[in-house]
Amino acid sequence: MSKTVFLDRDGTLNREIGFIGSPDRLELLPGVPGALRRLHDRGYRLVITTNQSGIARGLYTERDLARVHERLHGLVQGLPFAYLHCPHHPDAEGGDPAYRRDCTCRKPKSGLLHQACAMLKGFGVSLEGSVVIGDSARDLLMANGLPLTKVLVASGKPVEAERQKLRDAGCVPDHEAADLPAAVSWLLEQ
Repeated sequence: MSKTVFLDRDGTLNREIGFIGSPDRLELLPGVPGALRRLHDRGYRLVITTNQSGIARGLYTERDLARVHERLHGLVQGLPFAYLHCPHHPDAEGGDPAYRRDCTCRKPKSGLLHQACAMLKGFGVSLEGSVVIGDSARDLLMANGLPLTKVLVASGKPVEAERQKLRDAGCVPDHEAADLPAAVSWLLEQ
């Protein structure tokens, strides 16, 4: 089995600016391509897991999201092995009613992790010994109770509010870092 890093997108890889439905709105955070390269060179599979309720809200389409991820893939040198997203939101106004529902793939639920393992099992992706890195409580909560290392980065959402949400949920990160490059440095030293 390969080691896998499940990465949040907004606030972890790219600047947190709200709903990104167009590739030209995507702005990588400093040091992200190099950090991903370091993980890849050490044998980690990189899987992006992201909530994308803008689809449920009718702000952009699955096709628009694919274009955003195509640009992201180019900016990070084609390193992510897979991109998984949740397009749903139970309270979304507008958009396609088929996306307006509760689901198991919307973080903080763990459905995206289980989907990734089921889809990519043949490529060695599993939860055992893997890592989740994200800027929000929901990124880490999706790994709560699972055999994953949880790393909170302070490069997106206000970190103290996210820490409080984690405390309220009884979820303790294994590490906190300023950003993805710092998280990767810590991880590779373990």
